[in-house]
Amino acid sequence: MTIPPPPAATQPGHLDQETHEVLGLAERATSAYQRPDLLRRIQQLRERVSDPQVRVLVVGEFKHGKSSLVNGLIAAEVCPVDDDVATSVATVVGHADEAYAVAVSAPNPPGGQPNREQVDIEDIAQYVSELGNPDNEQELWAFEVGIPRELLRSGLVLIDTPGVGGLGSAHSATTIGALPTADAVILVSDAAQEYTEPELAFVEMARDLVPTVLFVLTKTDIYPFWRRILALNQQHLAARGFDPSIVATSASLRRLAIAENDRQLNDESGYPQLIRLLREGIVAEAAHISRINVSHNVVSVCRQLAQRFVAERRALADPERQEELVAELEVIREQAGHLRSRAARWQQTLSDGFADLTADAEHDLRSRTRLLLKQTEEGMSQTDPGEVWEQIEQWLYRAAATQIAAHYAAITNRARALAQQVAEHFADEQGVPPDAVAVRAPIDLLRQIDPTVSIAGDDAGPGAKALTAMRGSYGGMIMVGMLGGVVGLGMMNPISLGFGAMLGRKAVQDQHDREVAKRRHEALQACRSYLDEVSFLVTKDARDTLRGLHRGLRDTFGRRAQEIERSTAAAIAGAQQALRTEEANRAARLRDVEAEIARLQRLADRAAALATADVASAEHPT
Repeated sequence: MTIPPPPAATQPGHLDQETHEVLGLAERATSAYQRPDLLRRIQQLRERVSDPQVRVLVVGEFKHGKSSLVNGLIAAEVCPVDDDVATSVATVVGHADEAYAVAVSAPNPPGGQPNREQVDIEDIAQYVSELGNPDNEQELWAFEVGIPRELLRSGLVLIDTPGVGGLGSAHSATTIGALPTADAVILVSDAAQEYTEPELAFVEMARDLVPTVLFVLTKTDIYPFWRRILALNQQHLAARGFDPSIVATSASLRRLAIAENDRQLNDESGYPQLIRLLREGIVAEAAHISRINVSHNVVSVCRQLAQRFVAERRALADPERQEELVAELEVIREQAGHLRSRAARWQQTLSDGFADLTADAEHDLRSRTRLLLKQTEEGMSQTDPGEVWEQIEQWLYRAAATQIAAHYAAITNRARALAQQVAEHFADEQGVPPDAVAVRAPIDLLRQIDPTVSIAGDDAGPGAKALTAMRGSYGGMIMVGMLGGVVGLGMMNPISLGFGAMLGRKAVQDQHDREVAKRRHEALQACRSYLDEVSFLVTKDARDTLRGLHRGLRDTFGRRAQEIERSTAAAIAGAQQALRTEEANRAARLRDVEAEIARLQRLADRAAALATADVASAEHPT
């Protein structure tokens, strides 16, 4: 499930005025030069980059201080916080001129728009906490809060996710599924202990799906040894190739600083440092990436618009070579038309790449499920599943969720690399810079699997064990007693009794071993069944995802080929128009053409400057 974002209208946006002006000029230029295909491209680009939201997921274990962190950042108690209250539904906090709260649930019928119910902001706990909505029995997708705060004005959206008992557990599928839609993740861990292995596995997975991961240590006012924990966490991060920077925070100090308006106490809380990272890092970086995207696309559009005038200028400036120029352009148009054919190199690269990616994805998934099954078998060979079945279930669900996320991360990275490889064909053949291609993979699959298998422990009581011991000892005791009768001993002699007791103990142990072997077999069958269901769902979803990506990239680059072909046709028309221009009018027409080229060049230069512009804009400082 992708967490639904707040309506864009509630956000002022993070792009600077210059970027909006460049987009506006590009729209007017494509309209004036009658290029609806390029106008549509610019309009779609505006829709993409004008999304003002910079989504930041706040993730962590139960009771580690995620909700308190969000409240401290916005200086408002919007996320319920209590010793006995845990978050059960994601809370999406964004900017609004007036405070509001909306409960978002699944559409009915499916496929429509999500249901949105306006609620009183004071009643948030009834919807997002385990106390008011245990196990999300109300089946909400998310709870949306809008609040007027300067930090959120630039488009920052904080998403307080449900805590999980192990960040890789099956119950964290909502969080994992939201990762590809996030611009950043804040991993929250309190100062009670160092990072656990599931936490470190989670951030390694997030690194492949999210541009930025920030680390926050909470509750420094409660644990006096927090600096030691901070140092250990930094060592863990450095060992895994992360920037070991961790922000140490105290929500209590933050609340006290706000209440008393104490700047020094606020600095000690650690929140100013975290806010600075959000503003100067995440929000500013999102705006910078948007400007780069606008820069590349507008420069590309300007080049295509200018092709016609460049060709006409060459024809007007050198009338003797006009026919030669038209012939050259016809060859270029033929090459551009080849880009639209199924035999084009980019088409072959795309088809071959997705065929290889599909095969590799299936092999990758099989390898991961086989590894999980092998680890399960090795673990069960050392223990009685009946005694630790709950722990085995938790481990298996956690491991499966982590492996699925890693599988989709691999798909995402390979698809992005393939998109770039296809784009390079266009750059090589036509000199057109590639568009940024967004590839996002859904991961919310484990929610569909609800295993109900239960492995009971050893339920044999003392009576049953005594009966087993008597059955096992009876034959041996009679045999030894009969042999004892030969030498004059009674049937019930010390030797026969001792031998019978030994056989009785052996019978009880053998029976126990058989029961353990039976439970291991049942547990392995349950795990195999679960992993088979996981593999079945993931294989189908991955194939559907790859087909969708293939079609999307094919259509994207197909439109690019059409644009190039039309631009080349316009260049030929410009050259042919120059052939028909009277000699007396050529000088005036040449001046007009030069003016059009200069006008487009100024726009291209202005767009190119966006890629190197300061990250912070004057209108919306971050």
